[in-house]
Amino acid sequence: MREVMPTFDLEVSFPKKPAVFGMARTSTRQSGAIAIMSAFLIIVILGFFALAIDMSRIYNRRVEMHALASSVAIAAARPLDGTREGIEHALAAARDVVGRAHGPHYEYGNAITWQDTAMSFSASPDGATGWKSDADAKSSPAGLLYVKVDTSELDEAYGLVDLFFAPILSASLSSAQIADHAVAGKSRINVTPIGICAMSSVAREKRSHPSGAQYDELVEYGFRRGISYDLMNLNPNGTTAISFEINPVRLAGNTSPSTYFTSWIYRQYICSGTMGVPKIVGEKVDVQSPFRIGDYVTHLNSRFDPYTGTCDVHASPPDSNVKRYTFGSVSWMTPKGAAQSAARDSSSTTKLQTVAEFGPSNHSAAADYGPLWTFARAVPWSSYESQGTPEPVGGYTPFDATTTVWRALYGTTSSVGTYPSSTPYRQTSDSAYFTAPTTSRKPGTFGRRVLNIPLLSCPVTGTEANVLAIARFLMTVPATSTSLYAEFGGISSDSQVAGLVELYK
Repeated sequence: MREVMPTFDLEVSFPKKPAVFGMARTSTRQSGAIAIMSAFLIIVILGFFALAIDMSRIYNRRVEMHALASSVAIAAARPLDGTREGIEHALAAARDVVGRAHGPHYEYGNAITWQDTAMSFSASPDGATGWKSDADAKSSPAGLLYVKVDTSELDEAYGLVDLFFAPILSASLSSAQIADHAVAGKSRINVTPIGICAMSSVAREKRSHPSGAQYDELVEYGFRRGISYDLMNLNPNGTTAISFEINPVRLAGNTSPSTYFTSWIYRQYICSGTMGVPKIVGEKVDVQSPFRIGDYVTHLNSRFDPYTGTCDVHASPPDSNVKRYTFGSVSWMTPKGAAQSAARDSSSTTKLQTVAEFGPSNHSAAADYGPLWTFARAVPWSSYESQGTPEPVGGYTPFDATTTVWRALYGTTSSVGTYPSSTPYRQTSDSAYFTAPTTSRKPGTFGRRVLNIPLLSCPVTGTEANVLAIARFLMTVPATSTSLYAEFGGISSDSQVAGLVELYK
């Protein structure tokens, strides 16, 4: 029987050519779709690159410009006091900030050259009265207490950012120009809104002494340093005591000033010893008389550490030295004071003043002057003449604490015992001079019982008064419902009472 050989079914084993041609067409269509999608995706990817790299560089440059504007504005605002010198100091501060090795920079470390044209000045943070150039501000500086720094006024290279990927998308996106501006100024001052009359309109005068020119003494607006006064019992124009409450929030000329004398508003500023204005010397303020000391005695006395729910201990802490310098207990005086302040001059029928106005020729014992030199020593006229104005940071060179000096200044029966190298109030130990606040309120804040008090031009007519100066007074003991005993320590400058600088933009 003949064997049958196996055969192959070619139709089944091998695909026909039309099937091969079909697969090729499908692959071609898929490749085209991927190419189209890739083209779109490349654009999206470039967009993400632009966001990731170009936008981050723009953001970083904006941060650099913001740091430049803010740091310069804050530094320049500190010395502004409404004078030409203040403007010049502000410009110098700007140059100093920018010129520092680790100061503001651009493009990750490149130095910046300051130009004064980038700074302008105004009397309000919103620029409602207009912004003055540095040149105009120097010629008319009055009231200019706010500064604006605009980086767009500097070399444009500082804000120019060259972009890497954005130009691929559009030629118009080849670069970006970045700028920023900042406004800064002081929003408050460390001045207690209690007004008293200046006992003299003369800022500084010589009190001649019959024993010789070496004992001639500096007198400021009628007050002698180192002598205690009852601030509620003075008047240069009559024999009736006069004192004032001062609007703590706004200068004169604003509407509804009486609102700010409301107890729940006013007492907060008595507690803190501050006012919500940038400057008051040379300005008009709203006043009402008298200062209601009976209503605010506990607020004043929080400086000595008693808190009876009147002041916030965190916002208005006690002084770091709460020692009470009671007239009969001061250890360095012989004889002791007979009262807590200099005795009233009973001979005057035209003004309410103390015997300190006359001196040892009529009042020959230190006892007539209350506690002496707890906060400040008297200053020789020669020190003022040689050291001039403004007063040096460390103060004028005072008289030596010797019995010879005291007998010349306060009478032949006066003498001074053991006295510290500076003044008793400034000591941080020795129970004769220093007492710390209670443990729960330590360490306290040095200078809290030093009241910066506005001296007003008197007599005051109506409800507005001119501020001549700001006087420093140390509360020697807690106030009473009728008296505020304080020792005169000199005149405070605007910079000494300036509060913190704030950024408004």
